[in-house]
Amino acid sequence: MTSATKVSVIVPTYNRAAYLAATLNMLTNQAFICGLKPAARGSIDPAPVHATPSPSTGRGQGEGIAFEIIVVDDGSTDETSSVVAKYLACNVRYERIEHAGLPGPINRGLELAQGEYVMLTNDHDLYAPETLAMLTDALDAHTSAVLAVSDVVLVTPDASREVATYTFPYRGLVDGRRFLVEQLLPGIGSIAPHNMFRRDALEAEMLDATYGSSCDVELWLRLASRGDVVHVPRTLVRVRDRDEDSAHFQANHRLVDQALRAKRAYMPTDFEPDTRGAIEADWRRRVDKSAAVSLWRALEAGRADEKGAIRELGRREGTWVGGLAVDALTRLPEPLALALLRGARRLWGEAR
Repeated sequence: MTSATKVSVIVPTYNRAAYLAATLNMLTNQAFICGLKPAARGSIDPAPVHATPSPSTGRGQGEGIAFEIIVVDDGSTDETSSVVAKYLACNVRYERIEHAGLPGPINRGLELAQGEYVMLTNDHDLYAPETLAMLTDALDAHTSAVLAVSDVVLVTPDASREVATYTFPYRGLVDGRRFLVEQLLPGIGSIAPHNMFRRDALEAEMLDATYGSSCDVELWLRLASRGDVVHVPRTLVRVRDRDEDSAHFQANHRLVDQALRAKRAYMPTDFEPDTRGAIEADWRRRVDKSAAVSLWRALEAGRADEKGAIRELGRREGTWVGGLAVDALTRLPEPLALALLRGARRLWGEAR
């Protein structure tokens, strides 16, 4: 693509061939530009489709804003390259790098990106056909916004059932600091990973490798501290819940630790003590539950080597009582600890 590219869609992927095709199918069929019939993907002479206006955006397929899709393969050992090959005729660029882990493939995608706007995607999520158009329109309409976000539905790994819905209360432009304080700092993760941002808002910076797989959490915090956020009040993304094959499934305790470090780095220095205290108290309660879930997953998978790291997270970031409970569970015979955790999970479900 050239400098005329409006949006660069970055798809970092690692050993997710089973899900990647569905994601690329939806991304390459966005309602306003791809211009290829589904059957024409991978052919030498793509067949253009007629421009049928989208009821959501007014744009038609095959017209409007140019976008590129950059798939960066983080050294996959499955059929990822074969899956992507079928989409190379539809504005898809593919590059394979040596396995580096996040943020390596995302940063490589940013180096290759030519678009004015960038959207980071997951290699297993599902996107409405108007996703790019609506997020692009939102940023075009609000020049002070550095970030456009939509509502999100969490679904089961096979996408057959909804698990949770995440919505924002704004319906339009919101001050970046307000979004940071109300949406990004609370909790121990991020509910805004599916969005589009202005590439120049990065100020030529990349994602920070010190935050590991939670580098995107730090990115959203960074962007919200630099400009406004615009909310598109539509559910544009269906996020697949992590399954046991996900690299993050057994790394939940590390993700939480990294995310909390990022959130502390962006905590406003002028916060009222009561506000800061309330956010940090909520973090500790959530860590209690998350540490227990991480321990359950580790024991189920026979990963007793993770017990020390989980115990340390609970001790350092959880409540006093929760830290003691997790510590005790890690020291019990594993069959007994697992039985207790299974019982607890039936009572309160898995932590998000």
